[in-house]
Amino acid sequence: MKAAFRHRQTGAALLLAMLLLLLLSGVVTTAFSDNQWQLRIASHEVAEARAEAAARSALAWAEDWLLSRPGDQRPPPCPAACGAGTLVLAAGQAPADLESRGEAWWLGHAHADGIEPDTGVLLASRDHPGTPLGRWLVEEAHFEPANPAEPGQPDTSYYRIVARAARAPRGEAVVLEAIVARPWGDPAWLDALPGSSPGFCRQADAPVHCGRLAWRRRQ
Repeated sequence: MKAAFRHRQTGAALLLAMLLLLLLSGVVTTAFSDNQWQLRIASHEVAEARAEAAARSALAWAEDWLLSRPGDQRPPPCPAACGAGTLVLAAGQAPADLESRGEAWWLGHAHADGIEPDTGVLLASRDHPGTPLGRWLVEEAHFEPANPAEPGQPDTSYYRIVARAARAPRGEAVVLEAIVARPWGDPAWLDALPGSSPGFCRQADAPVHCGRLAWRRRQ
């Protein structure tokens, strides 16, 4: 009897130990999975922040480039069948599906952040660690000529700028868009790259819209 009782006790203890071990394994597995999930979320957020910073940088560079040109050198918009790397597109020439265009298309048709697009010279190192360089393109959405009845009123172009930065190592790219006003007329209106939109607009002192008017995130 005593041997049978001890045998049952041993069996019960072994069963209890196995149950506790199984429970402990489940807790460890759950904790590990949760930790891996949190690491993936953190990695995603870091990639998102880097890509947005690169896109914002490219957007600012495009604005700086527009405002760096002398006021009597409005870049002529390309009306149709524009080639790769065109400086300024005419209204309606930018593809409507810019968000879905891949990296290869942007490399061939847009301008790199920190590079002077007229010459291709690198003027500023704008690379963001771990994220491909941001790129931008410009479309002249509307041109408003000066009103002869209002002396001192300049011509004004309203540009749509779209900037993009790919997310690394994978994921959707970040695409930003801004509307920027640029007055034309006085050759003294310019702001050498890299410039400042508020500084340029104060210097130009034009009685019209000037600088960034609005922006949004497209993707």
